[in-house]
Amino acid sequence: MISIKNIPISHPDAPSLVGVVLSAAEIILQIYSENFTTEYKEDREPVTIADKRSDEQIIKELQQYFPSDKILTEEHGLVIPSIKESNRLWIVDPIDGTKEFINRTGEFSVQIALAINESLSLGAVYQPTSSTLYLASENEGCWQYSSESDWKRLYVSKSFTPNLTLAISKNHPCSLGQRIHKLLGGTNQISRGGVGLKLMAIAKNEANYYINNSNKTKAWDSAAPEILFKEAGGIITDLKGNSFSYAPKDYRHKNGLVASCSNELHEKVLKLAQVYS
Repeated sequence: MISIKNIPISHPDAPSLVGVVLSAAEIILQIYSENFTTEYKEDREPVTIADKRSDEQIIKELQQYFPSDKILTEEHGLVIPSIKESNRLWIVDPIDGTKEFINRTGEFSVQIALAINESLSLGAVYQPTSSTLYLASENEGCWQYSSESDWKRLYVSKSFTPNLTLAISKNHPCSLGQRIHKLLGGTNQISRGGVGLKLMAIAKNEANYYINNSNKTKAWDSAAPEILFKEAGGIITDLKGNSFSYAPKDYRHKNGLVASCSNELHEKVLKLAQVYS
């Protein structure tokens, strides 16, 4: 487990957030090294003891640090504080990429974001297997820290021709994305687990865009990746060009997700999506 020092953003809650994601990651890695069983939720999505314990640890620590804040998590739903509520909501995915965790590919992450008055203010994505942290706060940029390098600011590349690269999922194929990629003349693809690591691949200029036409995406899938991606200069909306809501009880994203490295590319994708969806 890495030790994070000299956090490059001034958000007062950033140190606590970093501590929480590292604590959850430690639990996840311990289970990852052992034998574990897989259960299935009502929607047939898999869940493991690592998802549950990570979720519980994150809730426990966030409640210790921020007792008046609401918490929305994948495994517990909306957790209301016992004292007077604030206008702050923590949005938690204890393991983004559970199928990758089960398949032991290493392509999974812990994702936590803070929304204040339903607007994203702070976010972190941490990949335990590579000890890589991505951190961002509003108007302070997107930053990467790993065991191999100090803090590095990330910027998307606005140059995307002639060889477009599409970020894809091994476990959730998107035929619309493949069709649009072909229509745009794209020839390259990279596979990453979970929304967070796909968007960070674009932020690191390993890909240009990502398309997801699922109606099952939730706020905890997109919240932390969104603030990171926007702070790196990327564009993210649903397939209709709408921004995502981060109201406590409005957590379902029913119109998919598109993330692009530039406005020009994003507009092209949205136009094609309207034709071929």
